[in-house]
Amino acid sequence: MAGKRPTGNSEEKASRRIDPARAESRRQQILDAAAACFRRHGFRGASMSELSACAGMSTGHIYHYFKSKEAIVEAIVERCQQQGLALIENLKAADDILQTMIAEVGNAMAEMAKTADPGLVLEIMAEASRNPVVAEIVRTKEAIIRRGLEEVLIAGQKQGSIDPGYDVTLLSRLLSALFDGLSLRRAISPDLDLDALNPLHGELLRRFLSPRPPSCATPGE
Repeated sequence: MAGKRPTGNSEEKASRRIDPARAESRRQQILDAAAACFRRHGFRGASMSELSACAGMSTGHIYHYFKSKEAIVEAIVERCQQQGLALIENLKAADDILQTMIAEVGNAMAEMAKTADPGLVLEIMAEASRNPVVAEIVRTKEAIIRRGLEEVLIAGQKQGSIDPGYDVTLLSRLLSALFDGLSLRRAISPDLDLDALNPLHGELLRRFLSPRPPSCATPGE
């Protein structure tokens, strides 16, 4: 009499193993679907059933990767954040931080504007104004970028390429507002040509951040 096929613990564990590459692909699939839904219907108007249909998977499968819509927003913000962090690391390693900033920041902003979705970012910011959970997510992620930018500015001051009289905390907030503002303008002005603004943007940074002669007071002094 033939017996049942044995199933040992090792076989059961193998069947439950998760392929990291496939899991990451699923996560990105969900994030892409969520971005499309949030853009069309807004954060509150996009239901999990609509997100499920757009992603092509069950709501239970989505909850396996993200416990809530807020968790999905956090992952979308993190994904947008990666380009900014990569630029910051590149600036930290530069021999002349100001010149590298002038040469690369405008190009990086234009590239981010092409790949990012300003309408989606505006929707997330709008939700942050009324949802304390999303607001905390955005504040936390922005703080990471600003701290990195502060480190870049401090390194530039030590090099002598950036005026040492500036308060880097205030300066990082101002520069962040400038960078974000130009990118977000595309949400209401899609014809805005960031490439054309590049030379002016670089000249603005050069004039504003370059060390001043000793006889000239730094703003705020």
